[in-house]
Amino acid sequence: MTNRSSRVRWIVGGLVAVHLLMLACYTFPASWVPDRPRYWSQAYARVLFHQDWRLFAPDPPACPCALEVQTGPSQEWEPLSDRHTHFVWRRMASNACRYAETCIQPGRNEIVLPRSLTISLENMVNDMPHTGLLQFRLRRCNDEFFEVKLQPDR
Repeated sequence: MTNRSSRVRWIVGGLVAVHLLMLACYTFPASWVPDRPRYWSQAYARVLFHQDWRLFAPDPPACPCALEVQTGPSQEWEPLSDRHTHFVWRRMASNACRYAETCIQPGRNEIVLPRSLTISLENMVNDMPHTGLLQFRLRRCNDEFFEVKLQPDR
């Protein structure tokens, strides 16, 4: 019986050590942690333990950001967040806008979005009646506009 309880202690101790190591790799600055352990720690910790502090104390961005959609050549631009009334959809549109903002390249007035965000935007406008091609643009502070290019299917 002593051998079995000793083995259980080693297993539990090993799991605790791995857990603490993963959280340390997740918490430490990126320059301190090699790429592979950082990737695995993010895959482990972000899903289970990441906290979005905006839930408790929102930190508004310095300037407004909106993804706008045009459903046809003669149509007006409309904020994507206005297309849905539910707060989850508005939040998704806001987060998509902030993510698209990170894709802005200096000196260019167009943004090429990653395929994952392209799929999300396409799903958000699937039920919209439209004539022709849907077009997106990003509107930022002081009426800066960036044309949004969606990545085609592979």
